[in-house]
Amino acid sequence: MHALIDCNNFFVSCERVINPRLEGKPVVILSNNDGCIIARSSEVKQLSVPMGAPYFKWKDYLKSHNVRVFSSNYILYGDMSRRVMETLDQCMPDVSIYSVDEAFSDVSGVADVETLVTNARAQIKQWTGIPVSIGVGPTKTLAKAANEIAKKQPEHSGTLIFDSAKSALPYLKKLGVGHLWGVGRAFGEKLPRLGVHYAADLLEKDDTWIKSKLGRPGLALVDELRGYERTSLDTRRDVRKSVIRSRSFGKRVYEKKDIIDAITYFADRAGQKLRKEGLRTNVIRPYFQTSRHATPRYYASKTIPLGEATNDSRVLVRECIRAVNEIFKPGFPYRKAGIACTGIVSADTYQVSLFSEESPEDNKLMTAYDAVRERFGSDYIKLGLTRNKQDWHMKRELLSTSERKNISSVPNVFCK
Repeated sequence: MHALIDCNNFFVSCERVINPRLEGKPVVILSNNDGCIIARSSEVKQLSVPMGAPYFKWKDYLKSHNVRVFSSNYILYGDMSRRVMETLDQCMPDVSIYSVDEAFSDVSGVADVETLVTNARAQIKQWTGIPVSIGVGPTKTLAKAANEIAKKQPEHSGTLIFDSAKSALPYLKKLGVGHLWGVGRAFGEKLPRLGVHYAADLLEKDDTWIKSKLGRPGLALVDELRGYERTSLDTRRDVRKSVIRSRSFGKRVYEKKDIIDAITYFADRAGQKLRKEGLRTNVIRPYFQTSRHATPRYYASKTIPLGEATNDSRVLVRECIRAVNEIFKPGFPYRKAGIACTGIVSADTYQVSLFSEESPEDNKLMTAYDAVRERFGSDYIKLGLTRNKQDWHMKRELLSTSERKNISSVPNVFCK
């Protein structure tokens, strides 16, 4: 038996934690550069505002309905996610984090699953302020389906348990096939054309039909609906294939010094990510580009094979600066930049070259560098000369509160 714990309207819920007066009010969260709507409260969904809608097209409509609009506050959301998952670890068994707002728990062998999930839901709400829905089923797909129903139908009070595939059938007859875990846009558009509108419709098809129309992934999905486990969540972290850090600029950038500023910032963050996950990169590719709608367009990039795999931010920054100096062309309105690190290897099993120029002091320096930034904030210490005014940073004019990057930015409350 598996339980799927999902935070309700997570980004909106985070904003409501720090501002309880938003409870019950319509709220939307915007994407980078305040471009599109990426999170909606239940009240906004009732106004038929679509997910991913361009903000500028819906701005007047949202204003006319007194919708509160906020820029994304990723530090807040990341911190709240951490709190939820740490709480979950204390009240549920064998937790596997699936995404920033979802996690699975293996509840096989638990004598009273209903009491467990009801208490867990209450504890997460009490300790973090984040409301969650919990679905339970004999497979992860059925657990996900139970969660989807529990979240949208108030009569279930946020929890729904399928103790068998048979008990799930009445609900699957009313669950749109597009809401099933693993049904993406392609399947979601294809299945209704084949006469499959609800999850239960798939159970009426035989294996031959499923294989011919949906292939092996479709057969695995239907087996899960039948109650046979076909998916796994390996808690061992496989070595990722790449690390990418990029961003669209808040406004168009023309100067080379601004491109260097941005690229070195991303290179530093990429190095930090590599070190945090115990990885090294053999190849980096810094790039920057104009908007795809610009005339003329220009895309600049350079693939740089490193002589030795590294996660040292100083090396990444140095190589990126060299590349920008080679490929930058003046006169273009650049809109986005980034760095892609590939050829990823584990730092634990990496064999250092006999002629390596890297020293133990280099690793200690990067460790100390990360520790200082972790404690005092990313702006406390930087590599090289970085200007305080960075015009390329993304636009976030509607932040509900300034980002809490370190303990000194948290307001003090004094009580007598």
